[in-house]
Amino acid sequence: MNRILAFIFICTAVVAQAQYKRQMTPVFVQGTAYKNTGWFIAPGITYMLPVNRKESLTGYYENGDALDTLYSGDFTRAGKIGAYLEAGRHKFFTDRVLLDHMDFGVHYKMLRGRDRFDGAVYSPAGVAPVQSNSVFSDHFVGAFINFSNIIQLTDHFWLQNSLGANAEYALISRRNDGSFYGAEWQDPGKIVGQLHYKLSFGWKPEPGMYIVPSIETPILGVYPWYDLKSTLPYYTGKYRPIIFSIRIQWLTMSNDRKCENQPGHQVDTEKAGKHKSNDLWGPQNKKMKRKREKN
Repeated sequence: MNRILAFIFICTAVVAQAQYKRQMTPVFVQGTAYKNTGWFIAPGITYMLPVNRKESLTGYYENGDALDTLYSGDFTRAGKIGAYLEAGRHKFFTDRVLLDHMDFGVHYKMLRGRDRFDGAVYSPAGVAPVQSNSVFSDHFVGAFINFSNIIQLTDHFWLQNSLGANAEYALISRRNDGSFYGAEWQDPGKIVGQLHYKLSFGWKPEPGMYIVPSIETPILGVYPWYDLKSTLPYYTGKYRPIIFSIRIQWLTMSNDRKCENQPGHQVDTEKAGKHKSNDLWGPQNKKMKRKREKN
């Protein structure tokens, strides 16, 4: 899967360079009332995708020089939906080469799933059928950074490919552990570090405002070290975190831009000169007022 994601990123980057030559209004336009930086917030959901949804395993223990069966059965795994929220800063690059955009911030991530065992256990007393269910729910807080390439489709819509890194700490880890009778259990630990890929679809409803739905998944595991595998181990299986989010992103107004014809600002009238912020109706109206007072 990692090779497929890398291939998609390279292909879309090449297409982006070709699209750049087309005459379309850029996602960020320089020289307007907005800076090239701003804020964003993105609510969403997570889902833990099992690598193997169902797996038949048999465990053994050493009995002298021989091996005796300890358990045998099917492990059925399933992901559950969790909550997600991120917020931070973003910036458009004005001198575009390959990268068009970057963002960084903090996030909250809930990862949930289950691992069920249906089989039998073996003992000197005989064979006994067993059903067992284990559930995990981890609440992570962490930070992230992304670098993105934009492929414009129209003046208001685009595709966005992002590569980034995330590091997080499990603030709360909850386990409802069933009995697997000797099966080896795994756990990702409190600290997780990953490299990830994000595919987004952008919409610019008005200048300075952006709506960006995204799907994100890790592509390399950095910590703990699982031979760079991008999945996380829980109980007897491995799960791939998938994040769906909708980012609301906006740009900051430029300091040198002022709203014209609004109270509190100097406004041009029919005369070339300026008049004060409290002079809402112009000097000609003040003259008329003085004449009425004389009468």
